Amino acid sequence: MKIKGFSALSTIERFSVKVRILSLSLITAIGLVVIGGAFFWSQKQVDAAVEGQGHGVRLLQSVASVAEIGDQLHILEKGYLARPDPQVEKQFAETLAASTGALDSIRQQPLAGGLKAEIEDVQDTLEGVEGAFATLNEIQAKIGFDSETGLRAELAETAGGASQIILKEMNFGGGPDFEKLARAVAFLQLAEKEFILEGNDLALGNFEVAFAGYDKLIKKAYLPNQIKADIEKQMASYRTAFDAYTVQLVEKAKSVELLEDLFDLVPPHLHALNEAARTRVAATEQELQMVKTFSFTVMGTVILSMLIGLPLLATVIGRSISAPLSNLNAAMQKLANGETDVALPMVRGRNEIASMVQSVSVFRDNAIERRKLESASEVDNRERDARVSRLEGLISSFEGTVNEALASLDRATGELTQTSVAVEAAADDVTEQAEHASNAVRVASENVNSAASATEELVASINEIAGQANKSTDVAQQAVASAGETTRTMDELSQAADRIGEVMKLIRDIADQTNLLALNATIEAARAGEAGKGFAIVAAEVKQLADQTSKATGDIANQVLAIQGSSGQAMAAIEQVNAIIKEMEGLAFSVASAVEQQDVAVQSIARNVNDASNRSSEGAERMTAVGEATQHARQTGGEVELLAGSLREQAALIRSEIASFLEGVRAA
Repeated sequence: MKIKGFSALSTIERFSVKVRILSLSLITAIGLVVIGGAFFWSQKQVDAAVEGQGHGVRLLQSVASVAEIGDQLHILEKGYLARPDPQVEKQFAETLAASTGALDSIRQQPLAGGLKAEIEDVQDTLEGVEGAFATLNEIQAKIGFDSETGLRAELAETAGGASQIILKEMNFGGGPDFEKLARAVAFLQLAEKEFILEGNDLALGNFEVAFAGYDKLIKKAYLPNQIKADIEKQMASYRTAFDAYTVQLVEKAKSVELLEDLFDLVPPHLHALNEAARTRVAATEQELQMVKTFSFTVMGTVILSMLIGLPLLATVIGRSISAPLSNLNAAMQKLANGETDVALPMVRGRNEIASMVQSVSVFRDNAIERRKLESASEVDNRERDARVSRLEGLISSFEGTVNEALASLDRATGELTQTSVAVEAAADDVTEQAEHASNAVRVASENVNSAASATEELVASINEIAGQANKSTDVAQQAVASAGETTRTMDELSQAADRIGEVMKLIRDIADQTNLLALNATIEAARAGEAGKGFAIVAAEVKQLADQTSKATGDIANQVLAIQGSSGQAMAAIEQVNAIIKEMEGLAFSVASAVEQQDVAVQSIARNVNDASNRSSEGAERMTAVGEATQHARQTGGEVELLAGSLREQAALIRSEIASFLEGVRAA
């Protein structure tokens, strides 16, 4: 056995496949550990940067808290100025303490190291606000928070004391000077209240005018010395208190101005603190972004190194396995294709691939032996294949012929089914039309029978009168001759009345003629007097029946318009009868001749009515026959459809049997 060698990666090939795969897995695990270490290191750096960003967010929140406290202080200051209240001063002090606590909180935060100057500016400004507000509160306490405290209480007490002295003297009958003093003091208190409310120079001027008026009045008043001295003492104290009040108002205005100036400094200092804090936060965000970028770079470098190094190592190890396996696979493919002159690869060492090469060598030797055995039976296989090919050809030809015949049978069956459906539909339509026509003919026949009965009664009446009308025989003979001509015309009409429309036309014409004859009979009966009363009654009944018959045939005419084409000759014959009747009317100079003429005409009408009745019955019978024929045609169509279905089933059965037969033949 000749073995072809190759010299790729000789050092690695000395190890077994198992060791190579384990080494590759171990190197992959080491790479994963390196990647994991780089990931945890970068994650630690990112967490630290995120923590710094969190400190920045808390710093901004603390600065916002201080700004909010500054706004609250300003609101409290405005409320205090609008309405001084010791409780507001307490709230102001508590809010200032809160601001100091918030600033201390900012100083303790990790990112506050670079904010010392801004924090000190805010702190100094708030301390200035605190001092200014304390001074304002002291001044307000001296002025008085209401009319019962401070200088306001002293003003009320001294002016009230003077008023009490004056009023007391007035109660004991003091002179008019006391009344003037009382008015002056009251006017002075009014000017004081106006100054307290307004606090402007105009109000102060009004007070000075009022006090000058009082001073002038007190000097001129004739009062007891002691009382005058008491009043002057009270009013001097009042003036001293008012002067002190005006001084405190000036100090209050200065304190308020200072406080407003300090509050104007709070927003800029808070803004500077906020901007500095935002700068620190932006720095932390930038640091976070840099850490993320650096971590991503480190991770990308490690992963890229692993992605490049591991595939290279895997390629080297894989080639050490796949190259001999590929050569071995090519040799096995040749063996599978029947080639026995195959060179197997040379493998060093004692490993799995070397064992596979030895096994393939055994397969190659077995293939050579099997080739020798197969050559002996090759001729027999060719002969058997030739017989199978011929049989396949015959089967295919037979299958094609049968399928074509069955397809033709399917088409014929489909056409037969469609034809049977069309026959059934036509039969149903004819049956419906025949039923309508049969009903119409039946009604007409009943009306004609009624007219025939009435005509027989009229004939009996005329026969009764005929005995008294013997003198009119000549004219009656002429009427009989004309009636005979009419009878022949009606016979020709009956021969042409194969369709139901002609019968209906004849019945309507007969009804019209009967109505006219009945009218003439009524006229003649009236001329006959008592002898024609019975004749008049019968003529009236005939006229009524003729009207009913005319109405019935008029209704039927709407349904059988298509079968009324041949009614011209019948109309011509009836016109001849009308002409003869008019001639008879001209000759009817006597009752006898008129009765005789009516007798002949009524006899003719009776025959025509009987003939029409027979024709109507015949038409009804033929309509019935048509219905039976269409019903038979419909049944025949259904049978044809069933036969077509049976043919389809038989064709399907034949197709299935032939398919089974051909499959059996092919399988054999």
